[in-house]
Amino acid sequence: MSIALLTLIILVTVSMMIGRYDLSFSEVLKYFTGQANSSSALILKLRFIRIIAVVLVGAGLSMAGATFQSVFGNGLASPNLLGVSTGASVGAAIAILNGKSIYWIEISAFLMGILTVFLTLSINRILHSESNITLILSGIIMSGLMQSLLGSVKYIADPEDQLQSIVYWELGSFMKVDSQSLISVAPILVIGIIFLLMTRWRLNALSLDTNTIKTIGINPTINRNLMILFATLLTAASVCLCGVIGWIGLVVPHVSRSIVGEDNRYALPMTAITGAILLLISDTLARSISVNDIPLSIITGFIGVPIFIVILVRRKNVGI
Repeated sequence: MSIALLTLIILVTVSMMIGRYDLSFSEVLKYFTGQANSSSALILKLRFIRIIAVVLVGAGLSMAGATFQSVFGNGLASPNLLGVSTGASVGAAIAILNGKSIYWIEISAFLMGILTVFLTLSINRILHSESNITLILSGIIMSGLMQSLLGSVKYIADPEDQLQSIVYWELGSFMKVDSQSLISVAPILVIGIIFLLMTRWRLNALSLDTNTIKTIGINPTINRNLMILFATLLTAASVCLCGVIGWIGLVVPHVSRSIVGEDNRYALPMTAITGAILLLISDTLARSISVNDIPLSIITGFIGVPIFIVILVRRKNVGI
């Protein structure tokens, strides 16, 4: 794990150097010591803000995915599971349709994502079911509803301006992240990450049967709902900051478990670091290989799909 953390630190430094305007390692060092000239300092400041956002979102989405997979006992669970990503997209699309600023878009996305999960849990409660399968099906229902709402908003949006912004949001990008938007969202990401790290041993307990969980003094319903809540907060905060980013929450937990094993006491911290590394690599490519920022879900798709195929092949070979 220490090697992974060192890799992340090195990649942060390299990412500071790479972009449309390449900078030297010495210029990066001068920036952190306050000796950089005004032009390079401005570039590095913008990059550093973006990199912090990328690291937090990468860690947050990956941990949310690992949490959902552990809580539901399903390796295909992801941050999109309860409809939070789709709901947040609907909130952002409505704000874009009404010509709101980026900050109102973020607020609308966050609130709609949380509302979607609340409705998903309400359906499960109305059915008086504690089954994970019923909860997943409730999430599929709400995702379908939100997809219909999103389609309706896109249908009436101005194709010359608003529709392009909505589609770009759906594909994810850190291009519009600045210090103010980061400050408004980062606390939620930090709190969610810290909570899951501090309570990660409970994810191991939740994988046991209900009677065994109760004998060790843990309320399965309360703890499951808490884990779902904080994983949802991480997902909603990530979406409202940079839009929808695919594959990170699905693939990274499997990569981490293949390195350190299934125990969440070790797998969850490794997931956070690995997610930050993968998203940082993706974002650096997105902003450096083209004149315009490439939407992140395109990059993460090209990276995530082959990784997931390799994981499936390895598991088949070992009989899992």
